[in-house]
Formats: sequence, C-alpha cells, structure tokens
Amino acid sequence: MEKVMRRLNISFKMLVGLALILMTTNCDKFLDEKPQSTIIPEIFWQTKSDADTWLAGIYNSLQTTLRTNYFDWGEARADNVDQESTGNAQRKVLRNTFSANDTDVNAITSWASLYTTISLCNYGIKYYPQMIEKNIEQSASVYRDYLGQSYAIRALSYFYALRVWGRVPIVTEPVESLTEESLFPRSSIEEVRKRILDDIDMALELIGTSTVQKFYMQKASVYALQTDVYMWFQEYDNALTASQNCIDESNGTLVTTAEQWKAIFTSPQSSTETIFSLFWSSAERGNGSGVCTKLASQTNQYSIRPTIFNRLRARTNPGISGPADGRFTTSFDLISFPTNADYANASGRKFGKFSVWDPGLVRNDGLSGGGFVIGSSQDCDVHTPIYRLADILLLRAEALNHKERHQEALDIVNNIRRRVGYNVEAQLSDFSGDVIAEIEAVILTERQYEFLGEGKRWFDLCRIGNTYDYTENGYQYLRDIMNPLLNSRSGSITFEGVNIGRILLPINSDAFNANNKLRGDQNSPYDE
Repeated sequence: MEKVMRRLNISFKMLVGLALILMTTNCDKFLDEKPQSTIIPEIFWQTKSDADTWLAGIYNSLQTTLRTNYFDWGEARADNVDQESTGNAQRKVLRNTFSANDTDVNAITSWASLYTTISLCNYGIKYYPQMIEKNIEQSASVYRDYLGQSYAIRALSYFYALRVWGRVPIVTEPVESLTEESLFPRSSIEEVRKRILDDIDMALELIGTSTVQKFYMQKASVYALQTDVYMWFQEYDNALTASQNCIDESNGTLVTTAEQWKAIFTSPQSSTETIFSLFWSSAERGNGSGVCTKLASQTNQYSIRPTIFNRLRARTNPGISGPADGRFTTSFDLISFPTNADYANASGRKFGKFSVWDPGLVRNDGLSGGGFVIGSSQDCDVHTPIYRLADILLLRAEALNHKERHQEALDIVNNIRRRVGYNVEAQLSDFSGDVIAEIEAVILTERQYEFLGEGKRWFDLCRIGNTYDYTENGYQYLRDIMNPLLNSRSGSITFEGVNIGRILLPINSDAFNANNKLRGDQNSPYDE
C-alpha cells in the first residue's frame, strides 16, 4: 500500500504540478478559486490512471494540510504540552495570544491549505461521476469508491474548519472560469454541520468496505468521522448508532499488550486497532512528519508536561511496584528519566510514542539499555493516526454515559486500561452526586492519556458542556482546565469575558484582504 501511495503521489506531482502552483498561489490569499486548474477536462479524466492520480493528489493535499496543523489545532492549545524550543510561535500558542496578522502564527491561523484540499475534492466530486457513467476501462466500481473518498475527505476537512474557526465559507463546486463565483461569505454552524453530514451520507453510499486499506478512507473511517461529528454536537443517540456501525464495519479488535499498542503508531497498517492513518514518507515529501517536529525530533518544539508524566507514572497495579500503564512505559524514556524530578528538570525531553525503541542503541548520554530512535525533523516517517478503535470506543463511552448507561461506559474505560496492563478498574460505586459529570471526567482523562500527541485533546475540551456559547455559561469544562494553566504562564490570555471567543482561532487577515464578503465578520475578539 505504501508503494502504491508513493507512486501515485509522484505521478500526481508530475502531471498536475503546474495546476497546484496556480492553486496554492491564489489559496494563500483566500479560497484558492481563480482559476483552479490548468487541466482541461477533455484531456484529463480520461483514463483510470487519471482517476488514480487525482485521488493521490487529494491525499497528498490532506497530508500537507495536517502535517503540522494536526498538532497545532488539536494538541498544542490544550493542557498536554509545554514549550521545549525558543520559538515565538510556540510561545504564543501556549499563551493564547493569537492575532489575525502575525507572521509567527500565520501558518496556524491560515485555512489556505485546508481549502486547497476541499478544492481538489470538489473536482473529484464533479468528474468521477462522468467516469462512472462511461465505465472507463471497466472500472466504474473503482471510481465510485474514489468518489466516496472525495466526499469523505471533504467532510473531514470541513469538520476541522468547523472546530477551528466555527462558521466558515462553504464551497462545493470547482471554479473553472473567471466568470464563476469565487468569493463566499461564512456560513452558519448549522449549514456547515449539514454540509459535513450530507457529505458523510454520500460517502457511505459510495465508498468501499476494505478493512486492510489503513491509509485510505473506507466505510469504517467514514463511520468514525460520523461518530466524531455527532459527539461534537452532543447527539448521543446518533453517535451510538454511528459508533456501533464503525465497530462492526472495521472488524477491529483491541490489542492485548503494550507492545501491540505501540505498533499502532510504528506499524499502523498491520494493527487491529487502526481505522485510518495518514501515510507519510519524508523521502518522498522532502520533510518529516509534523508530529516529529513537535514532540519527537532532535529539535522538537514541545514536550509532554511533567504533570502528565507524573500521573501516568503513578498508575500502578495493586501489590506490584513500578508503573503499570504500558502507554507510559512505551512512550517515555525511563532510563533517562527514572524519577519524576529527572523528567521535570530535564531539557530536550523527547516523547517516544511514535518512535521505535532500539534496545541496542548507543546513547549520547552514555547510559545503557537502548533508547528511542529519534531522528531529525526532516527524516521522520511517522504515520499520523486520524481514527482508531479506542477513539471510537471512548467516544461511545461518553455517549453511553449521557444516556445513563453508566456501567457500559465504564466497561469500555476498563477494557482500554486493561489492554495496556493497567488493571485498576473504575467502579460505578465510586461515583455519587452528578454521576454523569464525574464519569465523563474519568472518560476524558482516559482519552487524554490514550491520545497524547494525537491532536485530540483540545477538541475533547471544546466538545464538553455548552459549546458555541461565548458567555460565562459556555465552555466551563475547558475553562476549568485551561485558565489555571494559562494563569501560570506569564503574559497569557485566559478564556474569560470577551476572550472566551479565543476558543476559536482568528481568521487570517489575508482572507479579508482577498474576499470582501468576509469583511466585518471576524471571530470576536480578534481584529481583522
């Protein structure tokens, strides 16, 4: 599968490189709409190779979009990490001091690459049906699958946009001439929600059912996305249906050892828990996977906070000394950091979750026992997990809890713990008072430990309570977690008063400069 993706990506670069030069030039300004492509439909979209090439280009663009944004949008803003480098961007992210026109953070606040991905999907959605109708090279079923993947990736892209900026422009048609509409206002949350769910429905009608294609979206990953969307909007009955469909369709099973858990990240294509992971090859792309730059390269920008290290280390099984949670022992270098103080006082702390452990590695610190294979930020081939079974199960646990099926929710939490060696079970008798809120906190903590570094934590914080309520009533769970941490960081802005609106990122100033239909519609409290 990796070889196929490499070949198709390279082919895509050769065949439509000029088109993407034009596209990304305009996209830096807004939605990348004038004109979109130099490819003439009468020439392209004529062979199965054309269809393969375009799909590879969509994934190529998605990889580019999420290479670093995966972490910056979903992880860095939350309570999992501290700054490790001296970069201004990292300092501003951790202090919540974004603005709409700041060269340090423009790469984070720009939606340009996201709309490039959406634009490529729009082309596929327009032209794959024509190939299906003609049954070119007797491959109509293949084009149906590709069409379904185009809808699925467009839905995933809009879901990121919704969670990061709130209301966003909806563009569903490729712009192929200067006479077509190219500027769009922001749509409502409900309109964006409908667009996402409609695209998911279309994907489910068309997409393939393979359970071995872990680097392409298939039906199980679409159900995973559907679960995520329903949970974002707290539609628990729908989320329970979607999550069960995902579990059934994926045919996945939880791993049974800590070593198998680690293989989810080092060898996702062979893991029974992987649903959809983004392939990455630094040899092909010319730079390393973004998660390495952030957490696990020789010059990483962030490190996991000592508080998280301490809490995971404290997870022990009754009557047995030493940490029991395999997610801790396979992610942190316990030779370099045998105590909490060693970790807290160290610099250059690497997070090894995504890196192979080599027991024969000759360490720079002179200690024996091996170590994580940590490369430069340019040569890291980490595959980015987008959805995996534990994610859907724990989202399902949240939904079950809100439907007062508390024991079923706790059973999922306990199974997630048990598979990595931590045998202390959450018992229903442990909870009193507001049982739903108390169990929800346990589930969210388990998600925090399970998905460290995976771009989930910020969105988990945002999903709880009164979302899209930017008053003293909104986002209370997030504020309870984040405001004390922000208060401990000098120069930070907490989520209070008008600054509750900072839960959303600002729309980048370039967008307003290029599109007058956006002007006057910035996210509060940011300026345009």
